[in-house]
Amino acid sequence: MTVERNIDGLRGNAQRKRQEAFEKVEQGIQKLIKEQRVINFNTVAKASGLSKAWLYKEPEIKARIEHLRENNSQTKEIPAKQRSSDASKDAIIKTLKERIKRVEAENRGLRDQHEAIYGRILQASEIEQRLERLEAENTRLKKELEECLSQPPKNSALEKSNVTPLRTKGTKGEISDTIRDELATLGIKLTSTLASKIRNSTQEIVESAIEALKEQLQHQIIRSPGAWLATAIDDAWQPNQPLGEETHVADIFSQWYILAREFGIVIGSRKEDDGSIWVQENTGHWFLFEQFSSKWTIEYLRSKVMK
Repeated sequence: MTVERNIDGLRGNAQRKRQEAFEKVEQGIQKLIKEQRVINFNTVAKASGLSKAWLYKEPEIKARIEHLRENNSQTKEIPAKQRSSDASKDAIIKTLKERIKRVEAENRGLRDQHEAIYGRILQASEIEQRLERLEAENTRLKKELEECLSQPPKNSALEKSNVTPLRTKGTKGEISDTIRDELATLGIKLTSTLASKIRNSTQEIVESAIEALKEQLQHQIIRSPGAWLATAIDDAWQPNQPLGEETHVADIFSQWYILAREFGIVIGSRKEDDGSIWVQENTGHWFLFEQFSSKWTIEYLRSKVMK
């Protein structure tokens, strides 16, 4: 019985030391990223105080360092002038696809390791935060890829024929001239966020949301029609539809959220079944919207973002 307890104690001690080593590596990497220094096995070993041999021995640590090292080198390899050419666009698309594959592979690897090896060693919250960061990066890369693919190449046949792609009702795609004219008439700036929502919706839904906005403008002053329209597109609002207190709250949250995203203090949001709204801080932690917006008020965000 004594021997078994000693073995358990040694095993537990080894696990704690290994976890401490993982934390030292993560702290070293974050320090290198903050100081904008090159990330490789030498720099990580020096920053964490661990040996290179140990870094190579741990599959997860090795894969993470190689991933960060490749991203660092790829960012420096593409000159600024080259990005504007058609050739550089193809290179960017290829690089984004490769990075998406690597991120998805790393994502799957972390899930497998979470279930098979580190389920009882690493805390569940740390694993979830890593997965959320990887999924957020994956979503961002896919969005960049879609934006690159949606832009026609220079001197293309589309430009030469001077044809603007139109979108039929009930389908998703480019923004039609009709929608652009409506936005210009209402004095709404086509931001990247609003453009994304329009492209990901149908023209019928967008036109209905615009009509609902026109109807509301006849009865009330809307400080941010663009944010109001974005929410109307998300929820597929129709004209002549009663918009009560819940809509007012959604309008306020939509305006606040757009400003908070542009200011860089939030990275996500969700609505619970009880109607409560939660926002995700750039640190990965979740807070109630009412609690968080009392600290970062919409007036303060407007003063910072709309200079």
